[in-house]
Amino acid sequence: MRNLWNLLVRYHIAVVFVILQGIALTWFIGSHGYPRGRWVQLSLEWQGEWNQRLSQWQRLSDLDDLNRELLAENAVLRADLHSARGDAIQSAYQGAEVIRCTWKSTSNQIILNKGTKHGVRTGQGILQANRIVGRVIEASENYALALPLINSSIEWSVRIGATGPVARLVWEGGDVSRAMIYDVPRSTLISPGDSILSSGFQGYFSPGLLVGSVANEAPDFDGQFLNVPISLAVDFRAIRYVQITAIQGQVEIDTLSNRRGHNAP
Repeated sequence: MRNLWNLLVRYHIAVVFVILQGIALTWFIGSHGYPRGRWVQLSLEWQGEWNQRLSQWQRLSDLDDLNRELLAENAVLRADLHSARGDAIQSAYQGAEVIRCTWKSTSNQIILNKGTKHGVRTGQGILQANRIVGRVIEASENYALALPLINSSIEWSVRIGATGPVARLVWEGGDVSRAMIYDVPRSTLISPGDSILSSGFQGYFSPGLLVGSVANEAPDFDGQFLNVPISLAVDFRAIRYVQITAIQGQVEIDTLSNRRGHNAP
């Protein structure tokens, strides 16, 4: 209390000035029509601007919630669609949000807001609207770490078209919208725009999912093979919502494969 009193004594002139200014402003606004009208206009303008911003933030929040709901619904519908079509390889899907994605390095990573308590495990694939994004390499209780296509340390098995040959996809750094596929037989007929699809051989994805398309550039000749530049289907600089896919029976397949590998002569 003593400190408050000492503070008031020290700054009493400023305090009195502020009080008198407030009284004068109140009297001026109350006794003059135009200034009062102008004050009301300014107040309405400020309140309107503030309310508009609040409304925009609320709409963005509502859209964010709606996107999450649609993501979960799409995951269920996609699983039902594969089941109804009688696909040979059945997959389960769940939605996730990208909370971090790097694209300026050669060792880019993605972090998702789903972890082991949501059923996420190492080796599961990541999709965006049936387009391949990457695969999970580590999972904690609440989060998952994934390697995207735009990571130069990993290769991907792809197929040219629905019935074409299988090849290796590698991202070598630089442009995050481009990659290369290698080991394409020289006799393969390739045209710009041809689809590059998942082969399904690595176990991360079902076959036939879109990876990208052949770029409008001439392939490089490497002996009996072609090196073909492609355009990736996913925009990694704008990615936000994805689906985590789990191939049914994959754990059993991996266990069998590992067991055979250990017992091989």
